[in-house]
This record gives sequence, structure tokens and C-alpha cells, in this order.
Amino acid sequence: MVRCTNALPRCVVVLLSLTLCLVNFGTVTSQTERAEIVIDANRTIGKISPLLYGQFLEHMFEGIKFGLHAELLRDRGFEEPPNAIGLSRYWERYPDDRNDDYAIKFEWDRKSSYPERRTPGLTPEHSLQVEAKSGVITRHGIFQPRVALKKGFEYVGSLWLKTTDYEGDLTVALEQDSSAGSIYSEFKLTPAKGSSWKKYEFRLPVKTTDPLARFVILFGGHGHIWLDQTSLMASDSVGSVRQDVLEKVKELQPAFLRWPGGNVAQDYHWQWAIGPRDERQGWTNLSWKNESEPADFGTAEYIQFSRNVGAEPTITVNVEGRGATAEEAAAWVEYCNGPTFSKYGALRAAHGYPEPFNVKFWEVGNEIWGSWVRGHSDAETYARNFNRYAAAMRKVDKEIKLIAVGDNNMEWNRTVVSKAGPQIDYLAVHHYYGRSEMAGDRNNLMARPLYYGRFYEQLSQLLRQLSPGRTISLAVNEWGLDLSLDQQYSMLSALYGARLMNVFERSNGVVAMSAVSDLVNGWPGGIIQASRDGLFVSPIYLVNKLYASTGAGNLIASEVRSPTFNSSKEGSGVSYLDVVTSRSNDGKHIFVKVVNTNLANSMQTNISVQGVSVEPRASLSVVNADSLSVSNSFATPAVVKITNVIVSASSSFQLTIPAHSVSVLTLTLK
Repeated sequence: MVRCTNALPRCVVVLLSLTLCLVNFGTVTSQTERAEIVIDANRTIGKISPLLYGQFLEHMFEGIKFGLHAELLRDRGFEEPPNAIGLSRYWERYPDDRNDDYAIKFEWDRKSSYPERRTPGLTPEHSLQVEAKSGVITRHGIFQPRVALKKGFEYVGSLWLKTTDYEGDLTVALEQDSSAGSIYSEFKLTPAKGSSWKKYEFRLPVKTTDPLARFVILFGGHGHIWLDQTSLMASDSVGSVRQDVLEKVKELQPAFLRWPGGNVAQDYHWQWAIGPRDERQGWTNLSWKNESEPADFGTAEYIQFSRNVGAEPTITVNVEGRGATAEEAAAWVEYCNGPTFSKYGALRAAHGYPEPFNVKFWEVGNEIWGSWVRGHSDAETYARNFNRYAAAMRKVDKEIKLIAVGDNNMEWNRTVVSKAGPQIDYLAVHHYYGRSEMAGDRNNLMARPLYYGRFYEQLSQLLRQLSPGRTISLAVNEWGLDLSLDQQYSMLSALYGARLMNVFERSNGVVAMSAVSDLVNGWPGGIIQASRDGLFVSPIYLVNKLYASTGAGNLIASEVRSPTFNSSKEGSGVSYLDVVTSRSNDGKHIFVKVVNTNLANSMQTNISVQGVSVEPRASLSVVNADSLSVSNSFATPAVVKITNVIVSASSSFQLTIPAHSVSVLTLTLK
């Protein structure tokens, strides 16, 4: 048995290298095996960072648009190229295309759009020009299908119109998407004549749930009319974010949020998404299949969302990607943090935010070592760029904390830290692991997090060597799995995630920030999966929720005796049980986080607590499922779930740790 002592550095090295203090009992063949956890409550061996558990959101597929963001309409600005009859992608002719409706004509118009003035050189924008006449089809127009409606909700919308000769009404409606479908709600308006664009707002209450309804715009008059910047949101949206998604994020108690990427950060220009929403310009997402992205969720919306869920915002600036400059990054800092008498602080105030956003954490680029990002460079070039960007950004606000791009390659880290260490507060490192690395052996997945523990200790030693007298912590602000969906949303992913989080906690603050990839949709690993009409959470979400609920605290010494297993690639003699013990900052509670990576057998575990008196009742929260073959999905959203129970406790007691489970035991001290 390896025993922890008060010699902190040596103990931390042992913990990181071996996962935890353990003795090999040998593998027991019965369905219940035996283990032991001995906790020394008065032996503090480190701290858990208060920033440890954050979240990461990126403009990736429907990670923000139609996932996080509340907008229900796609291509609301008519920017997608048109089909043969002049309608952009996602829009269709109403009632359908069975007959030639000669009384209505559509044109994708680049000569007139809202807003009318754009910065020279940006992609031209479009509106939809409609020419309506009297004809045999009197109820005609356009519609967008697959709009999810909920009973008892009101849907708030708007659109911009311009006309010089249109006579008659225009109707917006929510309808059943079928040939003889019901009209759920409608609103009539009369467009005003004039050469200027005008915004029209409407509210559409519904009394029926329909996940596949349609939004309809009908032209009951005749003449020419231009349409742009349509919008439709549920009235319960919170700052333009879906309420159901926001509530799930709040439950995670994220210490920070990271945005706008990810790879997208190296494509993104912050000026695209500031100011009045309908005056912003959409952009093409070069990182993810050249998807068209609305600029609806920008700096102000991100800051508001972060504050609404109690998280510190962390912004990743573009470094040399797609024409980005250090001056642009500094201007973003000034827009967020500058006083109203500064150039960009005044612009923020003009946009309705006189008080500074006070963004403290700024990441300087994303994965610059990767050939897939714009601004890709070698380590020396990045270090020089980092220093230039740091100087420009800190000239605006000297109090900000800067996160530099690190790598799993130690030579990259050595070069960057040796050249830019005095300016670095955190070094970002990303980890992904999946099917190819597992090589068909689940034990590789169960053991892999221990490799990262050893890597963090090596990297920590390098940071101390290259930056003596300065603390540079790690930000593992992207980590994730590439598994098949049935495994991604099963207990396998939860076991990997929990063991990795235990490694984070055992690092004694070396890992100060972490975030799984992604928060909403994006990868299959997105821990909140949000469709148009529902959501479910992944097992890694459940583990995040449990771990974040324990908060920061003091690591306390523990010894663990557990059976072990061998893996084909990730080592042998690996403990099935992975344990972290900590004490709350107020000293009233001990948290015991136990991951049982034995996929077949439970662990009959004797728990001893030394140095304190324990209340006879303790709370136990367990993430588990009936088997490894079941997974969460829209059809089965809670087959992997958290179970909360009260158990008996004392200075020495027994607890059965279920197979393939993650448990958090909370002991209350007398």
C-alpha cells in the first residue's frame, strides 16, 4: 500500500501517477467484490479550484442556432440561394406547388435589403421581393415547416416590410402542416406605403401542441412588397435563449462559459454580432461545413446568458485567422470592459449597455498548432503573436487574465511558455479519445484518464521550471469522447468523464479550469441534446451536475484498496475504484467521489473516517443505469439517471458501490 503523507508534492505526484493510494486485493470472481476507503479528514493535501467546472459552447451546426438560441425560423433574412421559383432554402410556396399560382411571383433581391447600408466588401445581402396579383388562388404566400409549438404558449414575432404600391393586408399565422390543417393563430397587418423599411411586430397565442407546425406569411393584397428579417420566438425565452435549455445549464452551476469557439474562434469577427439584432450580418461558418450562421447570438447575448446562469464569461479571440489582428482583439476588450468615454465603450453604450461587461478571462486563439484552423502557425510564431496580442489587450485592461494555446505536445508547450510565459495566466490543453484509440477494449477507456494525470504532473513541472515564481495553471477547456451514439449516451461515457474529473480534482489546482465539449449539440458528445421540440441530457451532463454541486474545497488524504484490471494499451494493475475525498470550505461536509469502473461487479466497500465525528445519516447520489446496453435518447431520456438516497454512516461503515457507477457520498460532520 502507498501511504499519503503531509509532504504535498510527493503525495500529489503519487496520486497523479497511480490514480489514488491503493493496494491490490486481486480480482474477485463473485458478483460482489471487496474494497476499502480510509479517509484522514484532518490531513489536507491540496485545493480544488473554484473555476474547475465550466462549460464550452461553439457555433457548430445547431449548437447555438436552434439549440441554445430561441429563434424558431431558419434563414430568417433570406440569404440562402433561391430555388427555381425564387424562394430561399427552408421557405416554401403556400399552400403548395401542386398548381401554377400565376398571381404570385418571388424574386431573391440583392438590390434592396434591411438594413440598406453595409460595410463595403462584406457579402451582399438579400430580401424577398413578392409581386402579388388577383388570381384563382386567393390564400397564397410562403411558409416554413417544422416549427415546434407548445400548448398555452404565445409566440412573439416580427418582420420588416417595404412597399410603394402594395394594397391590402398581410397575414402571419401558425397552422397545422397538412392539406386540411387547422389554423392555430393568425394576425393581420396593413403594410404602410413608403420607400423606407418598417418593422412590424405580432403575437400568436396557441392552444395546441404541435411539434411539426408551420409559420405562414400570406399576401392578401396586390402590388410589390419586400420582406426581410423575419423572427419568431416563444414568449418564455430568456434573453433570446430557450428556457428549457437555460434551465438545464443553470443546473450545472457552471463556473465559467467559453465562447465563441473552438475552431470557430479562428473564423470569427466580433463586429458581426453587435448592435441591434436585425441590423447584423450573417456569416459563413468555414469551420463546420460552410454552414450559414445568423449573427443573432453575439457578445451582448453571450454576456447576458453567462450572467443568467451564474457563470464567468470567457471569450476566445481570433489570432491572425481570416484577417484578424491584435488591434481587433484589443477593440473587443474595450467594447466589453472599456468606459463609455472610450471609442468602443461608447459603442457598447450606444447599443444599450452603458455598464461595462467586465469580462475577466480572455483566451488568445484556439488550437493554433492545428492545420484545420485559420491562423495556424508553429509554436515560435504563436508565442510572438501571443505577446503582441497580450500587450494590445492589456493596454486596454491590465486586469484581464489571459489563456494561451497549449498542446499535448510538450515541445509546443516548452516553446510557447519559454517565449511568452510572463504574459500567460493559463495554458489551454484539449483532450479527445474515441473508438480508434480504444481498439475494441473498454478497459482502455476506463484507464485512459490516468495517463492525463501523469501528463499534467509533467506539464506542471515544466511550467514551474520555465516560469519560476509565477503560477501558470491548466485550462482543459475542451475534452470529449468520440463514441458511437449508443455508447456516448451510456454509462461508459460517464465512467470515463468521472474518472477524468477525479484526475482534475487530484491535481491540486494544476488543472484550474475544465469544460467538456460541447454544452449543447455540436458533437454527439454535446451534453445537452436539444431538438426543435425537446431535449435530453447525457450521462456526462449528470456527472458534471453532481461534481459541480460539491463546489470548491480542500482535498483530504485517503487510502483506497481495490481490485485491479489490465488494459491492452493503457496499462496494467489499474484500480477499479477511483476515489477523491474533499472537505467543504466551511468544514461541515466531506465529499467522497467514487467511480466504479468494474463493468460487471459491484464493490462491497468499507469506509473509515478518521479524525472527525460523522452524523449517522449521509446522502448518496449515484449516476447509473440498469445495464451498459441502454442509453439516453429523445425516446428514452432518463434510462441513465441520478438516484438520491439516504444511507447510514459512522466512523466506519459499509457501502455497496454498484457496478459501472459514479457515486458522490456527502458526509455531514458533527
